[in-house]
Amino acid sequence: MIARNTYVNALKDALPDLIKDNDLASKILDVVFSVPARALENGDKVELPGLGVLSIDKSKGSNCLTYSPEKAFIQCLIK
Repeated sequence: MIARNTYVNALKDALPDLIKDNDLASKILDVVFSVPARALENGDKVELPGLGVLSIDKSKGSNCLTYSPEKAFIQCLIK
């Protein structure tokens, strides 16, 4: 798993004129990482390019996360 500090430093390195401290970078990360969770809570699907799609199947329960892999990802796994 990638440590949070790695993301914080990457944001500061990528946008040094805008993000000057860890606190602001951390707040930005909180926003970015909350988007997929909120999308799922709202019934939307979350597409992970190259990997597949995450969604909630409410017919199986309110917290039943489903994953539909992309064909290219499956082919990569079985090689």
